[in-house]
Amino acid sequence: MGEKKKESIAGILISRIGGFIIFLILLGILNILAGAHVQAAVFLQIVAFLNVGLLTLITVLFLVGDLFGALVFPLNLPGPIFGAFGAVYLVLFLFRLFVLVGDISGVGLFAQFERAFAAPVYLIVFIVVLIGGYVALFANPPGERPGKA
Repeated sequence: MGEKKKESIAGILISRIGGFIIFLILLGILNILAGAHVQAAVFLQIVAFLNVGLLTLITVLFLVGDLFGALVFPLNLPGPIFGAFGAVYLVLFLFRLFVLVGDISGVGLFAQFERAFAAPVYLIVFIVVLIGGYVALFANPPGERPGKA
């Protein structure tokens, strides 16, 4: 029933890196448009935001976590740690996205929320994702099929 099919290392690499290459191609097109054709301030802000490289870091962290997760038992233990750091950076990205939306729309509320709640939210996300990752890892260890005794 709730069984999760384990992906192979090659499948993980192809799917994650393929998606990342598509993102980089689209980002390159946006940079070409921003440099030559489109001079709207909002568009330039969005392209500058995407150029920071935070999405690259998030992709690499989740990729490494997924690669560790595809390995057999003692070797897959670092996987949830990378997943937890990737989740923290994903929340950081979302906070920065809200600040960008606030800057574009002129609403300063988003920046105040980010300053007030960022550190506790990062800590809570890290702990919850780390615990969830290890619970998932130990609830269904690799090499053991659910339903078979």
